[in-house]
Amino acid sequence: MKEWSFTRLSKSILIPEEANEYNTEMVSLPHVWNKEKPEELGCCLYTKHFTVNKNSEKNYFIAFDAVGGVARVFLNGGFLGEHRGGYSRFCYSMNEFIKDGDNCLQVIADNTRYEDVNPLIGDFSYFGGIYRDVNLIETEYVYIDPTYYGTSGIDINAKADGTIQIAVNVAADNKVDLVCKILNQDDVWVAGKEQKANLNQLELKVENPILWQGKENPYMYRCIAELRIENEIYDSVELPFGFRNIEMKPESGFYLNGEHIKLHGVAKHQDFEGKACGTGAAEQRKDMELIEEIGANAVRLSHYQHPAYTYDLCDKMGFIVWAEIPMLAMPDGNEAIVENAKEQLKELILQNKHHPSICFWGVQNEIAMRGESQFTYNHVEKLNRIVKSLDPTRLSAGANLYSVKNDSPLNFINDAVGYNIYFGWYYGKLTDYEDFLNKFHEENPNVSLGISEYGVDCNTKFHSEEPECKDYSEEFQCVYHEAAYGAFEKDTKLWGSFVWNMFDFSSAIRDEGGVKARNCKGLVTYDREVRKDSFYYYKASWSDDKFVHINGRRFVNRCGDTTTITVYSNEEQVELYLNGEFFSRKSGKRKFEFTEVPIDKETKVTAKAGDCVDETSICKVDSPDKSYTYEKKGQGAMVTNWFLTDAGQKNLFPEDYYSFNDKMGDLFANPQVTALLEEEITEIAHDERARSFGGMPLLRVLDYNSGLYTEEKLKKLNEKLNQIKKEK
Repeated sequence: MKEWSFTRLSKSILIPEEANEYNTEMVSLPHVWNKEKPEELGCCLYTKHFTVNKNSEKNYFIAFDAVGGVARVFLNGGFLGEHRGGYSRFCYSMNEFIKDGDNCLQVIADNTRYEDVNPLIGDFSYFGGIYRDVNLIETEYVYIDPTYYGTSGIDINAKADGTIQIAVNVAADNKVDLVCKILNQDDVWVAGKEQKANLNQLELKVENPILWQGKENPYMYRCIAELRIENEIYDSVELPFGFRNIEMKPESGFYLNGEHIKLHGVAKHQDFEGKACGTGAAEQRKDMELIEEIGANAVRLSHYQHPAYTYDLCDKMGFIVWAEIPMLAMPDGNEAIVENAKEQLKELILQNKHHPSICFWGVQNEIAMRGESQFTYNHVEKLNRIVKSLDPTRLSAGANLYSVKNDSPLNFINDAVGYNIYFGWYYGKLTDYEDFLNKFHEENPNVSLGISEYGVDCNTKFHSEEPECKDYSEEFQCVYHEAAYGAFEKDTKLWGSFVWNMFDFSSAIRDEGGVKARNCKGLVTYDREVRKDSFYYYKASWSDDKFVHINGRRFVNRCGDTTTITVYSNEEQVELYLNGEFFSRKSGKRKFEFTEVPIDKETKVTAKAGDCVDETSICKVDSPDKSYTYEKKGQGAMVTNWFLTDAGQKNLFPEDYYSFNDKMGDLFANPQVTALLEEEITEIAHDERARSFGGMPLLRVLDYNSGLYTEEKLKKLNEKLNQIKKEK
């Protein structure tokens, strides 16, 4: 069902007859109507005519792998159903309204921000349209039901001892036989059972199962469920699965089948330049191949349910997966948004629990951005209970904002705690990571801690011999990751970390680092064509595939008689050659820095490590190449750099007085502070969205609004805040 007619509407509608626009065009699925202008939200109408030779003995269903936002589905004017959530599969029976011959299927797809649909907010674009596959399903009069939470109709719980509990949602009576069989990776039958279909739950046992062991051995089995009458198959569904056991220990981290594995991972969004969220198999394979190349063993699939094929690839390639729902804000009293989160969580788990790669079910990301309360804690606990009731074999997880205190109840609800921390970028210094980790472990010895996000933006156009925070240079991204990951790697209690992000991704709210509507924290560019230098730092840290890479290949024009050449490699020794002549040899690990390298008008640089060779060229110029410098540094860069000295932190952010380092909620709770902010930074103070980030420091909000104010103005404002004493 690829070709559809599409109409962009001027307002949201509930039924197709309310549409009064006629600017219809033909589109092909997957279709993302706002991929060129991701800031645009709204409603649209899709229409598809199809022909059916109706048979009263058959059943007809329509299945959507995902529709952006809220979807209302109609067949021949009859209402099939409404789905509120833009990332999961849903399926409706068409039996009531389908007819012989021509049928008209219509979908109202609306990605308007509704107060009862997650996500309410997010630093990523909220795309709209029918952006995944749509399938017409025809079954016999007895069938395995595809409408239950969008699942295939089979629920599988496999244990490491080979026990398999299977539940099949069937529409059949006791005259129908249910046959379940288990095949191994070589398609050899290893277990099976036959019983009457009205007894739809059964247990099987595979003797001496081969365990799914991540990258070491991602061994898979298949479960095939069939409905038979007199040995004739009337319906059949197949699901891949694996046997494995996972465990988390606060003192030592993550275990897979009893083997300790420290997770060194990356996070990713689903979008891809030119496709937005409407990616196909080729783009999804490309992403996973790059993640495999870098040597990661884990992936955080943020911040919502990803395409089914992506999870399939993770199974086959052996990645440990953190899967999650788009719960990014939980305003006090908004029971509807919690109910929506529950439904999206049930869909995520029930549709994907057969994937052995998934080891974490994420129930929230940075919900403290709007503050914390008993309402927050109670409902996160309810989401946690849903995880445990539907899938007690996996870990529940939550990703906390840096401002969440060590003693917050958010750190004691889920099995695994992640922190999204950005020392040396949004706040603090690069040396702060180790202190943060040590203090958390000391205060919470029974909490399993990981790092769920860390990273910095990098525009590959910008370069510097002396990189610094917020210069957006490729060189500073390297400096940052060397420092941050160095701290994580040393921490033996940390269960793992996820780089934010593997790929640049679309974010409609951003205008930063010389790129609009883009978060550029990726190790790879949005088009997947350029591996940034920092990519190779992690490849040197994680991959066994031998390589050598010369950094700064886009930093061609350089001033001075000499320069520094940095090389990343997972070999133990690197030799550097200039215009074919040997220059120097370095031994070490990962990073090899050659200083005082002489350069001429044009210098060919060659690095050799073992059997690996890399080459690039640099040129000597008389004056700095201004195209390498990000000129429009806003207040974000300046304010962040105030943190760089201990004296700066103590003098500018005193604990007993207000400052930019205080949370938005705390600042606007004080009438005197509120009046000051409304006068000095009117645009932010009157921005409802900005003020809703109750748990976010003003410093970070200023960072998102780069360029509004001068450094001088902000320093004076911070000084005025320093005069207002906090009430105890």
